[in-house]
Amino acid sequence: MIPAETLVLRDGQQRKVPAAELVIGDIVYIKLGNKVPADLRVLHCSGDLKFDRSVLTGESEPISGTPEKTDNNFMESRNIAMQGTHVVSGNAIGLVIQTGDRTVFGRIAKLSSSERGGRTTLQKVSPTVDPLIQEILRFVFIIGSVSVSFALLTVIIWAAYLRREHPGYFGTTQILITALSVLVAVIPEGLPVSVTLSLTVIAKALGNNNVLCKSLTTVETLGAVNVLCSDKTGTLTQNKMFVQDASILDTQYSTAEAQKAMIKGEQKGLEQLQLVAALCNAAQFDAATIALPVSQRRINGDATDCAILRFAAELGEETFSWFMKFELPFNSKNKFMVDISLHYVDLDPRLSVGKAIWLGI
Repeated sequence: MIPAETLVLRDGQQRKVPAAELVIGDIVYIKLGNKVPADLRVLHCSGDLKFDRSVLTGESEPISGTPEKTDNNFMESRNIAMQGTHVVSGNAIGLVIQTGDRTVFGRIAKLSSSERGGRTTLQKVSPTVDPLIQEILRFVFIIGSVSVSFALLTVIIWAAYLRREHPGYFGTTQILITALSVLVAVIPEGLPVSVTLSLTVIAKALGNNNVLCKSLTTVETLGAVNVLCSDKTGTLTQNKMFVQDASILDTQYSTAEAQKAMIKGEQKGLEQLQLVAALCNAAQFDAATIALPVSQRRINGDATDCAILRFAAELGEETFSWFMKFELPFNSKNKFMVDISLHYVDLDPRLSVGKAIWLGI
């Protein structure tokens, strides 16, 4: 996620150096199309400088950059260029303030690659699990308690009865060997093999459904999953999304059912849903494909926005006669967007003038 080389100022001259060799205090030059090699503080930039931070924050719109501090939050301040983000417009000169694992991207990568402590669902006893389902840890506790109890009972019987009534029958060495034998005999030695074989069979079944398990200890958890959710960045998919269902209160519609309900005018809530989907949306139809059917049009924008915009268009084209006048884009701090749009309607046939304001949040 970092470029192989970057342009820096060294010994008063600009030179290209490997991005891995950057140190704190380096002066770095970045421009349109570059990937930011480290966390930088913007010292000077053109007026059209913008960064695509979607890889870190999920923001679909590019964020403008300025030399001035705009927020106390490091992630939100516009004078910070974070490693791994793209320069989509303009150019800038920045001061390296964090490199490697100390960058925001590096800390996220380190957290995602480090092992987490704790037990898996198979290993822990959970009060939410059906009592008839015996997890491995509970089973081990039961077997361990039984084996220790039998071993202690054997020693107690020897010490209280056999050692006094038959002193030559069992010595100290023999009773220790007997107690250890009883302790080991109760433990099912085939348990690890049985559990491993069972998990391997489940892992193979998951693999046939294109679910790859990196560790056998997670197989039991994945085997109990009904819905598997993944990110929207296209890491696991083609980054093409479509709306399958829409819900209004307790009523759920498929896309086809929503279209029929809109035509019949059965659900007024669908009209509001369509307005929100179309107007609070950063995606746009490509002008070259606007004459094609909705399913074949090319859309420019984030995958999620594209799917919602296509869904809104399938419910009806009249929504797109609104014109946006003001927009507050979504960002990771506010976690919402605001869109103010105008719609010109014929209130008077003679004047053909009228104005309605719609606010979508």
